[in-house]
Amino acid sequence: MKFSLDTNFCIVYLNGRSRKAVETLRAQSAEDVGVCSVVRAELYYGAAKSVHSARTLTGYEIFLRP
Repeated sequence: MKFSLDTNFCIVYLNGRSRKAVETLRAQSAEDVGVCSVVRAELYYGAAKSVHSARTLTGYEIFLRP
């Protein structure tokens, strides 16, 4: 693993707010990118508090699949 993503990067990527973040992540192989358990927990916590929690949670689950 070469890259360990933080919560802010994941959110920026998933919301599509930064073309550079999207391009950077898509240029990496899946084996080189990881998300630690703390970041996963923060994403799920944020999804639970979201106005559109079901949609947000579904997006996070797809993103976090290996």
